[in-house]
Amino acid sequence: MPTERVVADIRAKVGAGELVPGDHLPPVAQMATEYSVSRTTVLKALALLRDEGLVYTVPRWGTFVAER
Repeated sequence: MPTERVVADIRAKVGAGELVPGDHLPPVAQMATEYSVSRTTVLKALALLRDEGLVYTVPRWGTFVAER
């Protein structure tokens, strides 16, 4: 399922150190293009990652990698 693919990729990037705490994730529209999925799919993936505590969102600023 596309949502799990996006979640798995972001988890892998965090695990590999490609994304570190405080890093700003690309905008939803850009991620949708990069992953060839809808914006809704990206938003669902980000919601799952937020629930895990892996990322956090600041309104009008974007989504960032959280401290673990």
